Order: sequence, then C-alpha cells, then structure tokens
Amino acid sequence: MMACSEAFLPENIKKSIEHLNNHYVRKNPSPDKLYDGHSLFLDKLKDKKFEEGEQKLLMTIILDVYSRIFIQMENEAQDEKVKNDLHEVKEQMDKLKEHYFSGKHADIKMYVTELLALRENDPRIQSKAILELKTVYNKAANLGSMSADSHRRRRYAKRSKNP
Repeated sequence: MMACSEAFLPENIKKSIEHLNNHYVRKNPSPDKLYDGHSLFLDKLKDKKFEEGEQKLLMTIILDVYSRIFIQMENEAQDEKVKNDLHEVKEQMDKLKEHYFSGKHADIKMYVTELLALRENDPRIQSKAILELKTVYNKAANLGSMSADSHRRRRYAKRSKNP
C-alpha cells in the first residue's frame, strides 16, 4: 500500500522530488547541519491542538513558504534539470494550494502578514491601537467566551454519550 504522503503525488512530480532530493539532500556535504533534530514544517503539522480551519490556514502559509523557497532555489540553480524540477514542483504545489486552500485562508494570511509588519515604535500605529483597544478587547473576550462555551458543550455531549 502507498504511503499517505505519496498518495496524491503525480508520477512526474515524484520523479522531480527524487531528483531534487539527490541534488540537494543526499549530496549535502554537511548532513549534520541538515539533520539538527528539528523539522521545518512537520512538527507544526503534527500538532493536534489546531482545529481544521486553523490547520488549513497553517497549510496555506506553509505552501506559500515552499513557493518562496522554490523561487529562490530556482533563481540560484545552475543546472537546467534542477531548475525545471523546481519549477514543476512549485507549479504543482501552487495548483494544490489554489484547489484546496484558496479563498478566505489567503485573505487571513494576508491580514496576518500586514499585522506582523506593523511598526510598534510608530506613534501613529500606537495611537490607532489605543483608539481601537476597547473594541478589540471586547471582541477578543467575546470570541474567548464563545470558544469556552463550545468546549463545555463538547465535553457535556461526550459525557452524555458515555454513561
């Protein structure tokens, strides 16, 4: 049986990934730097505390990061086969993102990016933050309250099923 991670990969993309693995991973002169005990994305994807919507948002961001990495690698690559493989894999991942993770997740990612780019030392930003503070605080408290209520309802539903 095929591994889950390979179940959806088209054959040409599998070959491209294998070629890229041979070029970038297996021929790496210092593998100890590559294998530092921490994954780049996999640990985050294994985190079970995220709900489906949050997982989709995280996946959208991860796929965007892959796209940026592949663009950089493609620009730096000198081997035409490697460039072509990087381009093919990037295109396939872009299609995947567009097909499964488009819409509001892209908008949320854009908003998060904009928020993280705010300059905390800008007096205009600081003033606007104070101006909007009451409304934001109340919305956050309301969302937190709704979340706590839904957790209680789920716990109650589980208890009533298992007498």
